[in-house]
Amino acid sequence: MNRRPTGLIAIFSLLLLVSTGGILVHYLTGYDYPASAAFHFEMNVLNDLVEIFFIVPVGLAGLLALRRGSAWGPVLIGATAANFAYNYAMMAAGRQNLWVFVWAAKIALGGTAACLVWDLLPAGTSYTRGRRTGAAVYLAVAALAFAKMMGQRLLASAMGQTMEMTMQAGGGAVDWGEPILRDPIMFFVLTLPMLVAAILGLLRGASWGSRAAALSCGFIVMLAGIILLTGPLKEWLQTGSVSPAMWTMSAIIVLAAAPGVWALTWLVNDERQALARKAAA
Repeated sequence: MNRRPTGLIAIFSLLLLVSTGGILVHYLTGYDYPASAAFHFEMNVLNDLVEIFFIVPVGLAGLLALRRGSAWGPVLIGATAANFAYNYAMMAAGRQNLWVFVWAAKIALGGTAACLVWDLLPAGTSYTRGRRTGAAVYLAVAALAFAKMMGQRLLASAMGQTMEMTMQAGGGAVDWGEPILRDPIMFFVLTLPMLVAAILGLLRGASWGSRAAALSCGFIVMLAGIILLTGPLKEWLQTGSVSPAMWTMSAIIVLAAAPGVWALTWLVNDERQALARKAAA
């Protein structure tokens, strides 16, 4: 990969800078992100920890890989940018304070970076039909599983119902104004269309399907990492240990994300081979 997309590098670098700067301002000023007592720890402690020690480093690794000409660079940048856009659109859809202006900047920069990286993602012109079909089936199962869960949440929200929620404290009505509970809206608006595009494009053998698959799989794998950190990490920070139930959930998350890692690996390897053939010619 000998392309040096300066616009993408500038926008994505600014996104990482805004994220790191925002966390520093949050720490120094003590001006909290908006959240009720039930969600204060997730929003004002875990959010910064996961972002500064996981999301930003993955983004930096993507920038380094891109500069070195690795096919992994666009995939890591796309996954990071998509997660930034999704997470902060979710937050902006909930309760707000002055942090919403920083969130809006992250949404804009993340969305722009995801668009700019599109042409650099694996095109998959030589993928076998079996691999395309396997990746499409995996993404279809993931789409259906997420749609069922998110659909139930959205219906409960629309009808004012209370339901069991992950990370929601019991003993009271669910506060649907919480940012973390607005993810069903973002899923149906942002994620599901990309999953559908990836599935259809893979089955048709189109390059846009492979690119959508790379972005979707990267998003899912990175989201799995975030869930693993916000579940077990929360328990460890609050209690000093991780419960057997949390270990079980973590194992399920790893198994669910494993096919996404497999798909990304052969997507990137095929792109490497295509670039090598092009360079040799």
